[in-house]
Amino acid sequence: MKDFVERHRERISGVIMCFDRLIFKGYLSLGWDGQMEKFLQHKRVLIKDFGRFAKQQSQVLKLHAQDTARRHGRPYVYLAKKTRKDDLARKIAQRDNVEKGLICVLATVEPCRTFKMVGGQGRPRLVPATRSSLCVYYYYQDPQFGFMHVRLQTWLPFTIQIYLNGHEILAKKLQKHGIGYRQEDNAFLWIEDCPRAQRLADRIVRRKWHRVFSSFAGRVNPLLNDLLRWNDYYWVTDQAELATDVMFHDPASLHSLYEKLLEHAMRHFGAEDVMTFLGRKLHASFAGEIVGNVKRRWPGARIKHRMKENWIKMYDKHGSVLRVETVINQPREFK
Repeated sequence: MKDFVERHRERISGVIMCFDRLIFKGYLSLGWDGQMEKFLQHKRVLIKDFGRFAKQQSQVLKLHAQDTARRHGRPYVYLAKKTRKDDLARKIAQRDNVEKGLICVLATVEPCRTFKMVGGQGRPRLVPATRSSLCVYYYYQDPQFGFMHVRLQTWLPFTIQIYLNGHEILAKKLQKHGIGYRQEDNAFLWIEDCPRAQRLADRIVRRKWHRVFSSFAGRVNPLLNDLLRWNDYYWVTDQAELATDVMFHDPASLHSLYEKLLEHAMRHFGAEDVMTFLGRKLHASFAGEIVGNVKRRWPGARIKHRMKENWIKMYDKHGSVLRVETVINQPREFK
């Protein structure tokens, strides 16, 4: 990267490496095999009554979501058909001029991992299963993290998903420290002090995130104060995108160079290189697909080298930003 920037320094205004999309999952210990049965036994609930018990708790969480929206004067919207929830939440925020706090609560039925009762010798038991259940999405304009959401599965075991965007977080930090910048969508077109901005971006990973996430969990799941009093969520990174953005002075400075980079990336990088990009080595026992392709799209093009569901891609963002992005959709591949 240093060699590349040095070679083209007359065209480049700065470089920033920052997380983009981040999705975290929170799991309760009762979501593992055997733990749910122990939980029911502790609560004196028969296994045959699991469905009825789960339905009662789901209703508590649904009413809490509706009450939260009402207390904040924000809409609670049930989505009966597939909808781009992020787009809808942004439209509501823009329409109602929401700059801070809860934007809305969106509810929809989605497939969720849970349990079901099966018969057996001696007594019935619970086994992992998938069923459709109500999920509620709390959308916020957070003063520290910007646009974000917290998704709660209202059916046992109450899994939580938290979505953040690293560029939104960094923008809030730049504002706080008085560093000028121009931003479009989830990309910075110019930053007044890139070295200082990079130090702020690097601090994102060092935050005690489990405390932040536990605080959000307490907002959306009131059962943590009652039924689940002695249970804590275990947090994991479910998906992550890390973007390296090379900011050019203008689209013309990037355009001619980008065509050469596309051609080079398609002609000279093979499967072994893609594995190297992702910190792996191509082994004879590898079972999976490694694909490289170029796709033309407005206003430019992108190249993507994919290993199963993880990939590295390069594209011209808004014409003047060269973005190289590592996308991890299956962290288990790196276990």
